[in-house]
Amino acid sequence: MKPALQKSKQFYIGISLVLLIFLLLVAIGKYTNAQTMSAAAKEPLAYTPMPQKENGVNYAGKTLNTLHHSAYLANTLNDRNEPLTKPIFITFDDGPNNDTPKILDTLRDYNVKATFFLLKNQIDRYPDIAKRIVAEGHSVGCHGVSHDIHQMYGQDGAALNEMTTCLKALKDVTGVDSKLIRVPFGSVPYLKEPHRTQLTSRYQLWDWNIDSEDWALRSAPKIIQSIEPHIEHVNASEQTPVILFHDKPFTAQSLPTILTYLHSNHYQSMTINNTMKPLQFPFHT
Repeated sequence: MKPALQKSKQFYIGISLVLLIFLLLVAIGKYTNAQTMSAAAKEPLAYTPMPQKENGVNYAGKTLNTLHHSAYLANTLNDRNEPLTKPIFITFDDGPNNDTPKILDTLRDYNVKATFFLLKNQIDRYPDIAKRIVAEGHSVGCHGVSHDIHQMYGQDGAALNEMTTCLKALKDVTGVDSKLIRVPFGSVPYLKEPHRTQLTSRYQLWDWNIDSEDWALRSAPKIIQSIEPHIEHVNASEQTPVILFHDKPFTAQSLPTILTYLHSNHYQSMTINNTMKPLQFPFHT
């Protein structure tokens, strides 16, 4: 073979080998990345799983903005003018209803104040209970009108109109001019633009970082068993626990044990007000 042809052949063989090695490295990289992603998907969540409600929406992927103790300790005192060291927010959705008085009785017995996010139609149906919530020193906000994702998020302005209507009814019945709101099923994933800006520019939108899962567990013993480790986890992470409950019979049944646990572990319940920076699930466009 002529020297020129031999050199040309060696050149093309070398190029082929380099290309083969490159393709092999790419394949190995893709496989390794896939394995890493698969393993990461199996890692346990750092926070309480969020509710998986309508349409099979997976809330478990939500991560939470940190609500640190220091945000409130500087200007938050108890009734003896002592700074709170283990604050906690206890919140209830979907009331008022026939289960709310039992919840209020228990909160009164344990000298605990909570925050209630009320529905407009329920305010209209149970005005005396709404008035009692306020009279006993609890904080109130709104949870909307329809509690229907298709109505509330179906067209521009619908979410704002629901909250404005609900807050007006709340003021008419209780006299409280609240700016506190919590949208049904949490602010992620349904609350998209322009709904989000319409609401947050006018009102204080609150989510939560502990889901009692009372809507799913439907059993006082199960609620109690589930919630206590989550409270400790959030507190150990130096966050202020914000617990989501609902006005339900099994929630009312679980409350004495839960409040006893909070008292014995030196938690100090706070009510949410219009001046606090709200805890919200992060929103990505």
